[in-house]
Amino acid sequence: MHIEIDDLYRKDCARLKNAQVEKKIEKAVNLLKENEHHPSLQNKQIVCRRADNLFSIRVDKGYRILYLRHKSFIVLYRLLDHDTYDRLIKNC
Repeated sequence: MHIEIDDLYRKDCARLKNAQVEKKIEKAVNLLKENEHHPSLQNKQIVCRRADNLFSIRVDKGYRILYLRHKSFIVLYRLLDHDTYDRLIKNC
């Protein structure tokens, strides 16, 4: 699956200053690219009024990646800590 990167995702990654988490992000994105249904991703669709193609995957206990799924590609949309993720999803 082809993966594109949104500017918000780039900004979220630029703020991250943890090499260990960066490696986990890379691993999660590679798994998503190979098999979006891999169990370790804990991939789930987000029920949202604004987007019916919004999904999230688990990076680790502290972070999740939001992405938009299209027919032939995925757009990495946001990298969020769990507190921000919970707030964002609640107001979706």
